[in-house]
Amino acid sequence: MENAVAVKENREIAIADVKKYIAPNATDKELFMFMGIAKSFGLNPLKREIHFVKYGNAAASIIVGYEIYLKRAERTGKLDGWKCWIEGDKAVIEIKRKDQSIPIKWEVDRKEFDKQQSTWKAMPNFMLKKVAIAQGFRLAFPDELGGLPYLAEELPQTAKLSSEELAKDEIIVDAQVIPEEEPPMPPVEEVPPQGNVDSQEPLPDTPSPTLITANQRKRFYAIATGSGKSDDDIKAFLKANIGSESTGDIQKGVYEFLCTEVGKAA
Repeated sequence: MENAVAVKENREIAIADVKKYIAPNATDKELFMFMGIAKSFGLNPLKREIHFVKYGNAAASIIVGYEIYLKRAERTGKLDGWKCWIEGDKAVIEIKRKDQSIPIKWEVDRKEFDKQQSTWKAMPNFMLKKVAIAQGFRLAFPDELGGLPYLAEELPQTAKLSSEELAKDEIIVDAQVIPEEEPPMPPVEEVPPQGNVDSQEPLPDTPSPTLITANQRKRFYAIATGSGKSDDDIKAFLKANIGSESTGDIQKGVYEFLCTEVGKAA
């Protein structure tokens, strides 16, 4: 089939389908570049392995999530372990290759990438680590990963988005207007909180527009305890991801992501 991207499942995605469902506001040149990059690296747009983002008539951005870098590095068979940590306002990553005696070390400064958007405010350490992972692995595996699209967090025009937000259909299909904050979630069944994670502060009746509601806080706590986490575990999880031990400081833009992560078995 001409003008198609072949994916792992032995299927082909026609350029007309990409134009209709994934990049409706792409110019012919942008669509050609998107299809070419997807085909060259074997990235499947339908599995959200590669994303097309465009604001109005501005130039488009072609983006991947940080997991792509990890998967491709593992696939080389040369990766011999890696670690990433925070030092002050920097994220540092160290990568070991089986065919090299000296580890590759790279650091990223927060001030170069933090645009003070909602997701960066909610979990700055995680966002910064993702940038370090992408840049570090491109440096460590230039032949295999050089040329891969950047992360949303690395580009000024898409820095307001996180890689996780790019996995949502409404952003991929129609990126002409992207709200700063997510729309309110529908009401959820109240689950009485257990333990004393937030016993020091009452649940607000009217939260800040950027913060989750009382019901959402209760739901998060129920998910966390349901996965076997103690109060101390929950506090540590929140501290590591949003810099606070209170569910009252969770912002709407990262709520579903945090619910998924905290629901994983301890």
